[in-house]
Amino acid sequence: MDSTMNTDTLFRPFIHPKLELPNRIVMAPMTRQFSPGGIPDDSVCDYYRRRAEGEVGLIITEGTTVPHKAASSHVQIPRFHDEALEGWAKVVEEVHAAGGKIAPQLWHVGVIRKPGEGPYPDFQTVSPSGYLRPEKKVLEPLSTAEIDDLIAAYTQAAVNAKALGFDALELHGAHGYLIDNFFWEGTNVRDDEYGGSLVKRTRFAVAIIESIRAAIGEDFPIIMRFSQWKQ
Repeated sequence: MDSTMNTDTLFRPFIHPKLELPNRIVMAPMTRQFSPGGIPDDSVCDYYRRRAEGEVGLIITEGTTVPHKAASSHVQIPRFHDEALEGWAKVVEEVHAAGGKIAPQLWHVGVIRKPGEGPYPDFQTVSPSGYLRPEKKVLEPLSTAEIDDLIAAYTQAAVNAKALGFDALELHGAHGYLIDNFFWEGTNVRDDEYGGSLVKRTRFAVAIIESIRAAIGEDFPIIMRFSQWKQ
């Protein structure tokens, strides 16, 4: 019996009405903290261009934070708003020039951010119910108005992604970060439309996607990352 793994499928084109790739090899997002002041520089452009030159089918960037002051836990994590967008525009240009395709991973770290961390150290960390983990409450719950602001932040980041010429976007809904804080019953004990049953705990993510779709249309690909483990 031949035990050799057949990898032919990996090298076949992926064809979808919203996205076509030359192969099925996808570069996973990897946090690097190599963007001075949160702004991607030439070294970041070179990093992603080299991956495109290696003929990976789709590059998903390291997590890049949405325009919300509690989104980031480190000043070297790239932002996806304001002056950082010029750096990302150069990344897209170089990846496309090398024949690649690229999607930003839009990220808010949620309750993982410790007090005083990130580019806005005086801004309060956020969590759906104020819980760091089950039975450990460290913050006040988010108000519905604050949730609306967060949905708007993700939406603006998505608008930025499309405007910059990215080929898709990914929402980071895994690993104990903000969207995952809503998914997990250990950190989401809300009793409104955003908490309770599993379906209700997905409402925050659904509201983000609905808002993004309304802003950028039906044709731009949205990827959702989720996982079973937490930070």
